Amino acid sequence: MAKQFMDDENNLKRQARRRLVGAVALVTALVVILPMLLDSAPKPVAQNIELQIPDKDKVEALVPQLPPPTAAVDTPVTPSDEVVAAPIAPVTSPVATVSPPVNATEKQAGSIVVQIGAFANAESAHQLQKKLSKQGIKAYTEKVDDKTRVRAGPYATREAADKVIQKLEKQDLKPVISPSP
Repeated sequence: MAKQFMDDENNLKRQARRRLVGAVALVTALVVILPMLLDSAPKPVAQNIELQIPDKDKVEALVPQLPPPTAAVDTPVTPSDEVVAAPIAPVTSPVATVSPPVNATEKQAGSIVVQIGAFANAESAHQLQKKLSKQGIKAYTEKVDDKTRVRAGPYATREAADKVIQKLEKQDLKPVISPSP
């Protein structure tokens, strides 16, 4: 009788193991297959892009063609008409304020602007603009993506922009000259 009891116990253990293995296999299959079945987003379609690389012996050197100057022949070019381009440095100060943009006539008056900062907080940018305006610096804000830039200008010459930069650097600001947008 003891032998029969042990055989029944072994059979029960074997059945329990089989059920456990079956349950693990079923759960694994559900975890892997069910999301594939329920995924309603269409698969992205691969687009074939035709790429033709010309033979290097048959291609001439690429020379960019500049548009002809738009100034009239009779009109002399003065130093105030020159456009000075400076690289735009990354701005790290936080800013976020929206002020009315400079109108088109003001932008045409000069070709150089001084970027004072870019803020994630629009209120900070607005406060800096007010502070600069009280000091006699013509400042405006400009919304770009999620940042608000504070800029001064536009100025007709680099020297005028440099004077403003010196004033701003005395206030521990880090202004950057950039071409007018």
